[in-house]
Amino acid sequence: MKTLPVGDCVWEIPPSEKPGMLVPARIYASEALLARMDEGVFEQVTNVACLPGIVRAALCMPDGHWGYGFPIGGVAAFRADTGVISPGGIGFDINCGMRVLRTNLTEAEVRPRLTELVNALFAAVPSGVGSKGFVRLSADEFHEVMREGTRWCLQHGYGWPEDLDGTEGGGCLPGADPEQVSERAVARGRDQLGTLGSGNHYLEIQVVPPGGIHDPRVAKAFGVEQPGQILVMLHCGSRGFGHQVGTDYLRKFDQVMRGYGITVRDRELACAPFRSPEGQAYFGAMTAAANAAFANRQVMTHRAGRTMSRAQAKRMVRGEALLEQMSQRGIVVRAASRAGVAEEAGFAYKDLDEVVGVVDRLDISRKVVSLTPIGNIKG
Repeated sequence: MKTLPVGDCVWEIPPSEKPGMLVPARIYASEALLARMDEGVFEQVTNVACLPGIVRAALCMPDGHWGYGFPIGGVAAFRADTGVISPGGIGFDINCGMRVLRTNLTEAEVRPRLTELVNALFAAVPSGVGSKGFVRLSADEFHEVMREGTRWCLQHGYGWPEDLDGTEGGGCLPGADPEQVSERAVARGRDQLGTLGSGNHYLEIQVVPPGGIHDPRVAKAFGVEQPGQILVMLHCGSRGFGHQVGTDYLRKFDQVMRGYGITVRDRELACAPFRSPEGQAYFGAMTAAANAAFANRQVMTHRAGRTMSRAQAKRMVRGEALLEQMSQRGIVVRAASRAGVAEEAGFAYKDLDEVVGVVDRLDISRKVVSLTPIGNIKG
């Protein structure tokens, strides 16, 4: 496909390149990143550009690679009145996201007990396929989680009021409708609060390296002030609950979209008009799953966060042997399975510095602090 440069690190595929394209496809990447993108990225982002009601352009970020319907790193906006909503664009792990927890510990304090700390976190936060958390909920109680998100956690002793201020959207999106969620999805999700699950999810102990503070003013506002400071990052979402919501509505949309006069170039882009009964039902179920993901990260935060004081971190019990390769790099790893570690090896991903450099140059995001892992818990 013809890909034209239209600005610094901005490339466009014009609508003339594929029948049915309503808008251009725009890719944000350096020349090196663009050259390494697989053909699936170009195929998928131009398919997205064919969807009804799309606004301005189908976008792909510098980390773009083959995904489900949309490329991973794909972004698109649709008109609320004439546009569609598609589970393939939102993804199966609905509201998969990250939290970063600031500590007042230093690497010098943590290094001598790093193995013990990682083992304790591994015990506190269940990981792996099918893992269940310590929070036991009835279906009705889980409905409350879907509606309230992080607020539910605070009401039940899994957080502090200031946690809401540190979470995007206050940890709760409006519009959740648990009644649009299937019994199967509820059954998969109600025992998973406070768990990492599998795939690319992780809980990581990180350190600010020398020269790692790029924007001191913003970093200070976040409480990150010097190299050697320890932070904890966790990455997770709605797990099997969100996956089931996505699966349910992909099947439903595949059945109904032709009745709305919609055809797609890829069944993974099955969709429905946003204002249709089916579209609104999915929006309510999807928002419920997003709120459950906020609650999931909050419960994990409460388990790997403030409940662990400096003194407790130094009293952690001994653990098991670690993966040798990461150990040689000074990184302590605990994983639910060795296969999971292999699937998420660093070389399987794009160069992080190059990706971040592009989004910083384009002012999509701002480079504030670099973090280096020293301990990792892998799903």
